[in-house]
Amino acid sequence: MKKTLLATAAAAALALPVHAADLTLQSAFGRTLPILGPGADRFVELVSTLTEGSVNFRHLGAGELAPPFEILENVGLGAIDAGWSFAGYAEGQVPAAALFGSIPFGPDAIKYVSWVHHGGGLELWREAYERFNVVPMPCGVIISEAAGWFTRPIESVDDLRGLNFRIGGLGGQILTRVGANPVSLPAGEISTALQTGRLDGAELSFPSIDILLGFDQVAKHYYFPGWHQPSGFIEFYMNADRWAALSDTERRAIETACHDVNAWTIGQAVAVQSPVLDEFRSRGVEVNRLPDEVLAALRAAAEEVFAEQSAADDLFRRTWESYRAFSIEYDAYQALSAFDRF
Repeated sequence: MKKTLLATAAAAALALPVHAADLTLQSAFGRTLPILGPGADRFVELVSTLTEGSVNFRHLGAGELAPPFEILENVGLGAIDAGWSFAGYAEGQVPAAALFGSIPFGPDAIKYVSWVHHGGGLELWREAYERFNVVPMPCGVIISEAAGWFTRPIESVDDLRGLNFRIGGLGGQILTRVGANPVSLPAGEISTALQTGRLDGAELSFPSIDILLGFDQVAKHYYFPGWHQPSGFIEFYMNADRWAALSDTERRAIETACHDVNAWTIGQAVAVQSPVLDEFRSRGVEVNRLPDEVLAALRAAAEEVFAEQSAADDLFRRTWESYRAFSIEYDAYQALSAFDRF
């Protein structure tokens, strides 16, 4: 549906009582994608159960009502009631949004959830999204991704120079600083671009999703760790007027369902990756870690990007400083509890 049609429907949609019909939940992801699709279904079911049927979302897969990059705008307008997406998609309008999607060289899943819910992150996230007229929250956790697929080995920083690599957001800015060329490309076009040479490499997700796209047929070098996304969030957001029309009990039910999906996605995703890696190896894929030299160069570039973004945007700076302050305290306790020196 075109944006103009969605916009003209917004006024009528907001005029309806909040329980007049099922509420639309437009996802940026395919309904059949592992973790992401079932996570949304689980959320919908839990909300309906916890509210005894007073709040019912209808889960729509990618593109069924609005394209992924247009969901946020249309939820704000009220043409769609709620979205299921990735905060990094909004960074072009609000640079700080990138930090609620993933933080390069940042936290693992547990640390990320802890900062958002107990370190001030959620308050900053909601401040960032006020201009869109939506209320956001984390509603699913993406575990560490792969660094990506490459058509040739990466043995030094020199191998990144001139590389056409599919990536976006802060990760793309970081790769630019080491001489690579970030390319924005829909997931469905990646395999063909690797096969034809338009791309030299690409990142998408973790193994159980990557295997569905056939990357192993066109690229035989699969690298870790996912420095650009040590963990990430699936975000739920709802039109602010719709959110305000809910009762306190209904809002709490939505938040509780998201807490459940956060825990479910972490456990579900971690449990299924190793067998997929074994399958890749059986198909002739080289699965390796990036050399320390490469990771060190990328980390240095990341610090430069964080500093520049902080100088250019006050909300980015405050969000980055919030995370860094929380990280110092969190890591101090983790260091005392670690067994890696035993």
